[in-house]
Amino acid sequence: MPSTRMRRWSHWTLRSRLALASTALAAVALLVANGAGLLLLDSYLLSQVDSGLKTSGGSLHGPVPAKTLTAGRLNELLRNPDGPGSIFAVRFGSNSRLYVYDTTSGTVTQFPEGTVAPGPRLPGRAELAEHAGKPFTVLGESGAEWRIYVQALDGKGGLLVNTTSLAEVDKISDRLLLIDATVMSIVLALLGAVAALLVRVGLRPLTRMQATSESIAAGDFRQRVTGTDPHTEPGRLGRAINAMLGRVESEITARTASEQRLRRFLADASHELRTPLTSIRGFAELYRRDGDLDLEDAMRRIEAEAERMGMLVEDLVLLARLDEQREPQRRPVDLLELAADVVRDLHARSPRRAVRLTALDESCDLIEPVVVRGDPLRLRQVLANLLANADRHTPPEARITLRLGTAPVGVLSPAVTVVGVTPPPDSPAAVVEVEDTGSGVPPQHAPYIFERLYRADPARSSGGSGLGLSIAAALAGAHGGRLELAAPASGTGATFRLILPLP
Repeated sequence: MPSTRMRRWSHWTLRSRLALASTALAAVALLVANGAGLLLLDSYLLSQVDSGLKTSGGSLHGPVPAKTLTAGRLNELLRNPDGPGSIFAVRFGSNSRLYVYDTTSGTVTQFPEGTVAPGPRLPGRAELAEHAGKPFTVLGESGAEWRIYVQALDGKGGLLVNTTSLAEVDKISDRLLLIDATVMSIVLALLGAVAALLVRVGLRPLTRMQATSESIAAGDFRQRVTGTDPHTEPGRLGRAINAMLGRVESEITARTASEQRLRRFLADASHELRTPLTSIRGFAELYRRDGDLDLEDAMRRIEAEAERMGMLVEDLVLLARLDEQREPQRRPVDLLELAADVVRDLHARSPRRAVRLTALDESCDLIEPVVVRGDPLRLRQVLANLLANADRHTPPEARITLRLGTAPVGVLSPAVTVVGVTPPPDSPAAVVEVEDTGSGVPPQHAPYIFERLYRADPARSSGGSGLGLSIAAALAGAHGGRLELAAPASGTGATFRLILPLP
C-alpha cells in the first residue's frame, strides 16, 4: 500500500508536488503555532483561576484567615455573613461552590446552601486532604470541568474546599479554536494559491526548456533556451543546456561536413582511379582486337597510366597513415638545404621556369639557415608539393619565388585559409613562402583548397591528383605547424605559407 501511494505521488507533476508540499509545510507550521498559542492561553487562564482561588479563598474576604477558624465557627459565619460581629464578606458566583468539612460533626456543608445547579464531583475527604494547597481539576455532574483548591482549617482536620467551574475558560478556548481554524483555513487557501502561482512562475523556464527540447527533437538544432540568468538555478541549467546544444550542433555540423567530404572524396577517388584503369583496359582491348597495333607504344601508355594510378594509391595510403596521427621522426633539419634541393629539382624538370630562392626579408642578400625538428623526407615532400603545385597551375612564363626565414607569426600578412596548429602570435617561427605570378586561387575555391582531391579546375586539364596540397597540410600539422593560403597581394598570384615551430 505505501509503495502504491509512492508511485501515485511520483506520477504527480513537479508543479503540483511543490505547491502541495509548501502548503503542507505551512499547514504544519500554523498548526504548531496555533496549538502552542492555545496551550499558552489555557495555561494563563488556569493560572488566573488558581490565583483567584488561592488569594481570595474562593468566595471569602475578611481580616481573619479562614484556616484559623474551626469548621463550626466558619459555618456560622458563612450562614450569617451580614450578622453582628461578622468578619467575612461572602460573594458567591453562579459558577462557584464552597464546601466546609467538619471533622467534629462529620458533616459537609455546601455554600451557597440550597443550590440545585450541577456542581463538581468531589473525591473523598482523604484525597482532598492530600491535595491541600495544590489546585487540581475534577469533572462536574454535568460533564464540565471544575477547579478545586483545598485549605486545612484549625489544624484539626477541617477542610475548606473552594471550587469554580471552568466552563468560561473552555468557552473561551473553544471560541479561539474556532477562530483559529477559520483563519487558518483562509490563510492556507491563500497560501496554496500563491504557492501554485509562484511555482508556475518559477518553473516557467523549465516549460520553455521543454518546448525547446521538443523543437530540437523535431530536427531544429538552432533552437536555444532563453532566460539564462546565471543567478537562478533554471538559468544556470539553461546555460548548461545551451552549451551542450552548441557542442551537439557543432558535432553534427562537423559530422555532416565530414560525410559530405567523404562522399566527395570517394567519388573523386573513384574517378581518379577509373581513368587510368579505363585507359589500361582500352589499350589492352585495342591490342587484342588489332594485332597491327604498335606494341611498344601500347605498353608505354599502359605503363604511364599504371604509374599514375600507383602514385595516386600511394598518396591515399600516405593520407590514411597521417590520419592515424602517428608521431613523425624528429631530428634537426636545415630547411635551407631542403629548399635548395627542391628548387634544383624543379629546375631539372622545368628548365625554362623562372624559380628563385630568397630570404623572407628580400632586402637581405644573405639567406640564413633555419633549423627545425622533424622528418627530413616528409618536410622535403611538403616543399616539393608546394613547388609542384605552383609549377602545374601557372603558365610557363610565370615566376615562382621561394622565401625562407624566421619571423613572429603576428607580423605575417593575413591568411585566407589555414590548416594545422596555430602558434602564439608573438612566438617566432620558421616560415617558408611559395609565391607565383599566375592567376591565383579564385575566392570561391579558396576555402576548399586544402581538401583532398579538390581541384579548382573542374576539367582537370592541369593534371595532378588533387592530393598534393592536402598531403602538405597534413604533414605540416603532424610537425606541429600549419599551412595557409595568404591573402593575395597586388601583382602576385597565389602565396602558400608553411609555418613550423622553432626548437
